[in-house]
Amino acid sequence: MTGEEDVLKRAVVQLQTAEAAVIQARRNLTAAITTERRAGVSVADLALRTGKSRTDIRNLLSVIGL
Repeated sequence: MTGEEDVLKRAVVQLQTAEAAVIQARRNLTAAITTERRAGVSVADLALRTGKSRTDIRNLLSVIGL
């Protein structure tokens, strides 16, 4: 195995690790938004606090049935 192949393999592993972290972060954000919405926080406030649009928040809530 060449040094270039090692570099490529390491880069692939790093990418896979980062992708897994992004997926988990999205799950965590969805859970937090769900909890906050159930506690009565408005869609507008959730959008402001997360940096997402109101449409994004509404779509996420719609998918989970809120």
